[in-house]
Amino acid sequence: MEQFHHGHHVRLRSRELGTYLHADGDGQGVSLHHRRASMNAAWAVHLYQPPHARVPFLLLHSAAY
Repeated sequence: MEQFHHGHHVRLRSRELGTYLHADGDGQGVSLHHRRASMNAAWAVHLYQPPHARVPFLLLHSAAY
């Protein structure tokens, strides 16, 4: 979790497939594509610590939506 910081933007790449996690056009699903230079491949990081939880949740929001 130390690699992710609240408010940063990241692109998530599969080393095995060489593809990036993309937000689908409907804004609800995700898929893998080879295109890196797309707003749909950028994700905003949000760390959420619920009350009484031992570890924070890592939330990713598409920068395109």
